[in-house]
Formats: sequence, structure tokens, C-alpha cells
Amino acid sequence: MINTEAARLLRIKRANTDWWINEKAIVAANGLTYIAYMTDMGEIHIKEFDAKCSRTPSRDYCLCRLNCNYADEHNAPSLCILENGRILVAYTGHAATATLRYRITEKPYDISTFGPEITLNYEGSVTYAQLFENTEKGEIWLFTRVASKTWEFRYSSDEARTWSEPRTFLRSGVEGLFYFDTRRQIVKTPEGPSEQWFFALYGHPYSSSDHTIRSGIFSRDGVLLKTDGTPTDFSLYNNDGASMELDALDVVYASPAGTTVRLLDVSPTVPLRVAFAPFVVDENRNIPAGDYFYRSATFRDGAWQISEPICTVGEFLAKGIYDGSQTYLGGMAYYYGVGEEGCNPNSPAAVAAIDTNRIFVARFDGADRVVESYVSCDCGQTYRLEQVIRRIPGELGIKTWRPIVPIYAQDNLPVYWHEGTYAAHTGGWHCDEVMYVEYDD
Repeated sequence: MINTEAARLLRIKRANTDWWINEKAIVAANGLTYIAYMTDMGEIHIKEFDAKCSRTPSRDYCLCRLNCNYADEHNAPSLCILENGRILVAYTGHAATATLRYRITEKPYDISTFGPEITLNYEGSVTYAQLFENTEKGEIWLFTRVASKTWEFRYSSDEARTWSEPRTFLRSGVEGLFYFDTRRQIVKTPEGPSEQWFFALYGHPYSSSDHTIRSGIFSRDGVLLKTDGTPTDFSLYNNDGASMELDALDVVYASPAGTTVRLLDVSPTVPLRVAFAPFVVDENRNIPAGDYFYRSATFRDGAWQISEPICTVGEFLAKGIYDGSQTYLGGMAYYYGVGEEGCNPNSPAAVAAIDTNRIFVARFDGADRVVESYVSCDCGQTYRLEQVIRRIPGELGIKTWRPIVPIYAQDNLPVYWHEGTYAAHTGGWHCDEVMYVEYDD
């Protein structure tokens, strides 16, 4: 357990990331941590630092300044570190352009060697880039939302020099499935560790007519699997213009009548987990005052099992905003690191090490803004408070939100979080003290 009193805090000022963009933070094979973020001036950055030693100089590189809505959190970048060490960062202007742009380093783990900016064109406005390397196929996978209505897939077989044409795999019909959140997972097979992509999707808490969280998996070959691994007829590569059928997906959580839900995290832990918070809504689509709780869903015994309430949300980050932004919460994040220091993330030992029952939350506890960790001793049925990591008196007006666990984190580097002034959809995003990093020195 981390000694909170002795913990050192490293601050990245004015940094921001988005709910629906992956990956955000990665511990690379060279032992250094990389965070891709956006400032409230519209600059796209990547930061490199040694989270284990505060005396090691860090590096920060600005990739570009977006010519769009600078303060919009949805412009945050997606980060992918290839197996050979080259670093790829992609970014968009949320609902402002039909282009996605990216840069890739010429040298492994050297953020001073980013090549020129390259543009990918789409048929509509594009956002929510999610970048991953499929090492078994030798491809880079890219998922994006287009025109706020479809989700599209592209791949590159030559380290982002050229890309396939976009293929639609999810359409938002009357259900309004706006959000798709996926994570790369390493699983055990008889042949050794293998890759797959676990995802969950759902609609906007207000604008959607379907308040259901659904899940599925894409195999390393792009085949859609049910959550238990059963293959379907759908493929990312050969779908002939068709999109996934919702009936082919498993229901994680279906909101009862008069309620809605916010999806908060998707975790490729063993077993799989999804974090969310349900709410009550009235006839005017407002959320009445009340006690609302964080919950976790765990896929065990062939079905999704919902936990008992973990803790109260306490307060919404933005209240009474016209478009439902009052459903924005402090957030939740699962720990799914590689265990002890020096463990290769693709080794069988690391696959076993991600079997974890720890979750982090950011919330208002009625008096203070806090970042906390909770653990489960019964495979996700109940959770108990493990420790308070950060506490800020509520009267200061400084909020904590969006805890983020770095990919391949080690046991003594479990969580990042945002801290500052949250002002969603009110004309600006101002964060003076954001993206704190907790670590042992």
C-alpha cells in the first residue's frame, strides 16, 4: 500500500484528456511513462518522465496547436507506442473538421524526433480517436466516431505510412449509440499470450433513447466475439458495409424505466469489468437531487454480475447544463497493471498479474473532493475503501476527476487524476493544476 503522507506528486499543468479516447497514458518497455494530453490553449502535447524517480529530468513536446475549439476536452490525443518503440499520437478537432491528424517518431522512444503531420480524411466530422497496435497481424488499428453517428475502423500494415479506407462497424440509429470504448487485452491461449480488444458501448445519458450498456470483443483477426469468446459472423475486415447487430452483443446493464446511466471505464482485467453510475431522470430529463452510486460489473460464470454500490457519487461536476453535462462525474478507473517492477507486459506472468480487484474513484464525499481506492475480496461483488489518496476541502472549489491508470503500470504507480476547475460546456476549460501523478520515489 502506498504511504500517502510520503508520496510525491508530480504535476503536469493545464493538461486534459477525454473520456472516450484510448490510450491516454502508457508505461513503455523502456521503463518511462508517456502521457498524451491537450492544453486549454488547444496544444497537443506528449510528456515523458520517470515516475519512479523525481530527480530524473522529464521531457515535454508540443506536437501542434489545433485550429478549432481550443478548450474542448474532446480534442484530446490518442497515444500508441509500437512494439519497436516508435510513438504515434493522433488528434482531432471535435465536431469541427472531417480530418484526423497524427505524427509518429522516427526513432524509438524519442519524442524529439516526431515526423511531419499526416492527415486522414473522413466523410464527416471525426473525433474520439482510439489507437492500438495489433502485434500479431503487424497492423495499427484506429477506431473513430464520424459525424456523431457512426463508428469506423481503419488499419495500417506499414507503421502508419498508408491506411485502409474507413469501414463502418457501428451505426447510431434510434438507439443513439454515441460512445464506444475499447481496450487491448492480453489473454492466455494454448499457444501462448494473444491479443484481443474488449469493448463496451452505450448512448448519451440524455440524448439516447436506449440507456443500455453492451459489450463484446474483437479477436486479433477482427472477428466479433461475444463476451464469453463465442464467435459471431461479423468481422471488422469483411462486413460488406453492414454494422454490428446489437443482438449479437451482451447486455452489461439495462437501465430501468425512468433512469439513465453513465459508462465510466472499460477494463481488460481478468475477469473483464465495466464501471458505471446509474441515475434517476424526471419528465424534463433533469436529474433530481439524491444519492447516486458508483457500481462495477464483472463478467464471471458466463454472465455480467453487478456489484453492490461502491460509494456515492456525491455531486456532479457540471450541474444544470443544457445538454446533460450534469451527468459528468468524477469518474472511475480499474488498475490493470503488470504487477512487480520489470515484468514484461506480454509475458505469461504479466497476463496473470492483471487479475486485480482494485478500483479508483474521484468524487465529492459531502465535504471534500477526494481520490480513493477500493478493493474487492469477492471478485467484484462488494468493494471496501482501501485508502484516501487525495483530499481537497470542498470550499476551495477545486475538483478532482477522471482517474486514469497507465497501461502496464507497476504496483507502485497505480493512478493519475485531474485536478483543477472543471467547467464543461460553459465557454471554456481552465485547469491550473491538472494531471497529478502519484508515485513512490
